[in-house]
Amino acid sequence: MSLQAIINISNGLEINRRKVVGIQYARNELPRISETPTYNPWKLTVTVPNSLRYNEARGLIESLDTIDRTTPEVISFSGNPNLSWMFKYIGSLSPTQLESIGFSSFVGTTLTLDVSALTTTSPSAIVLGQGDIFNIRGYPYPFTSTTTVTRGSGSTIQVTTHRPNILSSQPSSGTKLDFGNETNFRVFCPNMPTYRLVIGGAQFEYGVMINNALIEFSDNFLLYEYVASA
Repeated sequence: MSLQAIINISNGLEINRRKVVGIQYARNELPRISETPTYNPWKLTVTVPNSLRYNEARGLIESLDTIDRTTPEVISFSGNPNLSWMFKYIGSLSPTQLESIGFSSFVGTTLTLDVSALTTTSPSAIVLGQGDIFNIRGYPYPFTSTTTVTRGSGSTIQVTTHRPNILSSQPSSGTKLDFGNETNFRVFCPNMPTYRLVIGGAQFEYGVMINNALIEFSDNFLLYEYVASA
């Protein structure tokens, strides 16, 4: 859980989930825009404060060196109060109501959800606010709703997602979803920063120094969504 540990102590986050777009300009300066179809992976740049004591973080360092730049890990932001608010669910349903929603189908960017259990919920209740993030449980690939989706009066609702269905297998009917900061990401760290020790963070035990080094990482952690086997 080394990447999760980095998330839990981080104090800054940059998000990039833009599409791959090429722009060329003709001689008359008219732009020609082309878009490359991709899985549109999430790219998260995570900042870690230079305040980790070496003696307390040796296990974390060993884990980072072990997974290196290739091993993916499933992470979430629910354990970091500094960042979890960024992905907070902004709809109006309670956790119990959200747990009653089930998967129905997912074609292109149209996700159909079964809301038949929400029998006493107001038709105007917001199931997903614009920008709400979620994943289908068991599939750690986050999607966001591009519009505000209300309960309505039918047994299903349709959600327009920010990217097409990238799942290689169809989830079972009724599969639950994770919403907000409970959403899971499957990421790896292609740049895996190195680290150095600097004087600081002195600690003593029974009068004997047990640490006098803080860890400084060489760069921020670039966490890239691993979608090779989505």
